[in-house]
Amino acid sequence: MFKLNRGLPAIGAAALLATLIGAPAHAAGTGGGGGATFSAGKVKRAGSAVCREMTVNGGFELPKLGAKQNWYQFDEDDVQGWRTDDPDGKIEIWGGGNGVPARFGKQFAELNATGSGNSVYQDIKTKPNTKIYWSFWIRARDTSGGKDVDATQIHFGRTPKNDGSVNGVGSTFAYANSASDVQWKRLYGWYKTGPGQTSTRVTLTAVESASTDEGYGNLVDGLTIVEHQSCI
Repeated sequence: MFKLNRGLPAIGAAALLATLIGAPAHAAGTGGGGGATFSAGKVKRAGSAVCREMTVNGGFELPKLGAKQNWYQFDEDDVQGWRTDDPDGKIEIWGGGNGVPARFGKQFAELNATGSGNSVYQDIKTKPNTKIYWSFWIRARDTSGGKDVDATQIHFGRTPKNDGSVNGVGSTFAYANSASDVQWKRLYGWYKTGPGQTSTRVTLTAVESASTDEGYGNLVDGLTIVEHQSCI
């Protein structure tokens, strides 16, 4: 939920480029997988034939905000690709007019729309017993005069039957990290699907927010999932 804070900081348009340089030694989670914060470097490029994006609307560019809207709480059915466990079924999308520029494109999401500890998730088609590589950006919501820190988690697992829980099931993997309200921070890693796993649920969760008020915190942008490490 957006409440105007005149102290919202702005960062320059230029940001560190990052590259996935391999599964880190400090991988976390179960069921196979790795995660880390970003490392500076040049972004690797690969032929478009192998760089197929597996997510839908990973940057929250749809639906588009109105010309004079800085943010809006959309019904989850109106946000392409995504679902939520928000108590009111809302997904909050921000533009860049509140002092926080999008990391990619013009829009991004705040995980806590009307509640706290909320998640957004989507199901993607996957191949069994295959590594997939993921990357996304996190940032804390500025809620005080000092430095604010939020912690955000990404979770992978087999898509549950009959929609099931917000998280995937079976051979799962989770990785969480924190970010301040000063700049965007990149998280990246890999996840290996299990036998017969043709649909995988990926979930982004606000595990800790600087503010105790419901509807505050955990900004996310630019989720990308691909089958080839060189495409990240």
